[in-house]
Amino acid sequence: MYSGIVKVTSLAAFVFAAFVAMRGLPEVLLQLVVCGGAMFVMLEAVRSRKYIWAAAFAVPFICFNPVFPLVLSRSASLAMVLLCASFFLTSLRYLRPGAGMSLVTITDLPARGESL
Repeated sequence: MYSGIVKVTSLAAFVFAAFVAMRGLPEVLLQLVVCGGAMFVMLEAVRSRKYIWAAAFAVPFICFNPVFPLVLSRSASLAMVLLCASFFLTSLRYLRPGAGMSLVTITDLPARGESL
């Protein structure tokens, strides 16, 4: 659930960035949202042992890092936004978080099949 919310929020930020040229504080806030979303999806991919996805989400993480921003021309920036948005869009379909243990399994000792 949280994974989907993060992915859709980052995707919406990319769509917004594709249509609106921003400078200053709004641009930094957009970079924080995208960079945080990419980091979240990268961690999710590593936990799921899908290392290709983790490497793919390193691109938006590096390109939209607010600490060391990457300065591109408007056309190159638009191409990067569309590429990274396609990463988030395809991850909604193909990168699902692994199933976690239910509360009953955690609290009921005989029902445990594996350790946390």
